[in-house]
Amino acid sequence: MRPLAPVLACLFASVAAVVTLEARGAPLQLCFEDVPQHPWTMPDGRGLNFALLKRVETLTGERFVASPRPWARCLEEARVGRMDGIIAAADSPERRLFSVPPLAADGTPDPAKALYVARAVVFLRARSGASWDGKTLHNPRATILTQRGYFIGAVLRQRGHRVLDTVKSADEALRLLAAGNADVAVLMTEIGSEDLRADPRFRTLVTRAPLPYMEFPLFLLASRASYEQDPARIEAIWSAIATVRASADYRKREELELRRRAPISNAPSAPSSNAAVPGSGSARAASN
Repeated sequence: MRPLAPVLACLFASVAAVVTLEARGAPLQLCFEDVPQHPWTMPDGRGLNFALLKRVETLTGERFVASPRPWARCLEEARVGRMDGIIAAADSPERRLFSVPPLAADGTPDPAKALYVARAVVFLRARSGASWDGKTLHNPRATILTQRGYFIGAVLRQRGHRVLDTVKSADEALRLLAAGNADVAVLMTEIGSEDLRADPRFRTLVTRAPLPYMEFPLFLLASRASYEQDPARIEAIWSAIATVRASADYRKREELELRRRAPISNAPSAPSSNAAVPGSGSARAASN
């Protein structure tokens, strides 16, 4: 006969695990853009953001289900409550209507709890006369190419620029720039000058300005409904994000990944519509 004490201990541990899981609630449904954003997010679930969130799962006991979506659809599904959060989104007054960012003590978005700091990079059509010195944008034909639905497009419009945001990816925008559709593109991408020189489509036609147009943090934005249902749960996740980002091993990994060059033309692989964060073990489907 097996001793009773070890059996009871195992039983109590199992019950406690179930109670803890129920207390946390169902896995959180998150969406992210279905366009490759090297090295942060890839449609198949690779990228630094997912590596970070996997560690957050370990720290908090949470489970995340991350689903690739066209960017406008991702925002809309968070707005109507079909998603609990958005991976790698900027805070804005419009998005505050349906989402919540992590806030510092003074009520402003807390960059320490961001997934990463993004750069809006300026690309110029060669021999067009366009230039950017960090303060003044000289743009002979006025129109600026940006990716569809991005925060930077709204910023440029607020500053009086004419924005053309019909493209989905940086590669599409660079092709339009090289073809002469505009003289300036401001894009969210890690594409560098060496990448342009290595690509025969752009090496003599497009240059990258040495200074970014601006930098701003991208967050795991919580849907307002999800946050109001359990603020402590969401706040714990944001705190865990800050802890992971500040860790020496994650900082080293981020530095190494940023050094790696990826092809400019990086077509999305065929993603699963409902993919668990790698390593999370979750197979729960997101709502459609």
